[in-house]
Amino acid sequence: MVKDDGYKHFNVSEDSLEDSWNSQYMRTVRQKMLNGETLPSCSKCYDLESRGLQSMRDPSNFEKYKNATIDGQVKNSAEHIELHFGNVCNLACKMCSQQFSHKIGQELIDMSKDEPGLSTWLKQQGGVANNWTAELGIVYDWFKKPNTKKQIFEYVSEHVNSMNIVGGEPTAIKEFYELLEFCYDRDTLKNKTITLITNCTNTNSNLTKWLKEVKSFTLYASLDGIGSRNEYIRYPSKWQNIEKSLYFYKDLIKSNNSCKLVFGPTLQTLNIDHLVDMIEYFENFDKQTNIKSDIWWTSVATGPRICDYTVLPDSYKQIVANDLEKKLSRLSQQNSIDQIKKHIASLRQTNDKTLEHKVEILKSFIKYNDKQDTFRKLQIGWRKLLPKLANEIEKYLK
Repeated sequence: MVKDDGYKHFNVSEDSLEDSWNSQYMRTVRQKMLNGETLPSCSKCYDLESRGLQSMRDPSNFEKYKNATIDGQVKNSAEHIELHFGNVCNLACKMCSQQFSHKIGQELIDMSKDEPGLSTWLKQQGGVANNWTAELGIVYDWFKKPNTKKQIFEYVSEHVNSMNIVGGEPTAIKEFYELLEFCYDRDTLKNKTITLITNCTNTNSNLTKWLKEVKSFTLYASLDGIGSRNEYIRYPSKWQNIEKSLYFYKDLIKSNNSCKLVFGPTLQTLNIDHLVDMIEYFENFDKQTNIKSDIWWTSVATGPRICDYTVLPDSYKQIVANDLEKKLSRLSQQNSIDQIKKHIASLRQTNDKTLEHKVEILKSFIKYNDKQDTFRKLQIGWRKLLPKLANEIEKYLK
């Protein structure tokens, strides 16, 4: 978030939350949104909506801010926040960046050690083959700074009624648990609605104590496939551990009517063909556990470009669209069927002759994934996991 000088950015280690909340940047954003103007920083949502897909924009906020805003300012403190526990993560997912996982940047550094020139290519491919956003080795860990940690913990305890907790991976960071304990000790957890976005690789037995105290709790399970598909995309996760975590959270949800489970796949080149299989697993999980989960349909990878399924060869997209259509009868939830139909329609849009740089993007897809699979010493890489995709890309590039 840019400061009023138009150059420096607000930094939680140096600036108060109140200063950024009503900064000139935020006032301008609110005014433009209320006036119906488009914002470059919201381009991803606009793009998804133009394709008939669901974005993260929440129109219900319009009246709230219209009534509470004077010249773009909001009088009250921020009662809802999205709290990022830096980029400390235990996974290096295919579509992620070092902004959200320090392991990704470190892996790219390690990949480049034995191959001169790879680092230069990776940097040139930023936004295409990888989401290179900053210094590769950077670690964001504001929670390691005592004063910053104190400021955030106190603000959350005193002012925040609702928060989304994101990483990195929060459950791999002890300070996340310390925040819950901090609010628990001050008897403020009971006033909070908490949404935890997690890769489901870790749990903590004390979560049962803390989350039973909250006003409401939603767990967003970031899963991008079932079994080996998720293990490949969300390397180096283990499906056995993820299922163990899901059943842990199932018990918590069943013990508290205010708790809820949401499955949140990121739809992309490596799993769009797997979409019905994923949703069928989620539906069966509900039947087996006797709970009612939801599905988060807003996460569709548009970057890096090699993860955007619209760049795939038209021939492969048609194969996937036809296959998904045949499998729809396996599902029982009409909303899921309707959402998948939107992706089928998107897959049927051809662009072999119109999408700029498509050949280069697909060549980058092959080079990046081949090199990463080799570096990771995977027995089952993308070519074995998705043989139809490998075949259609090779045919398109001939």
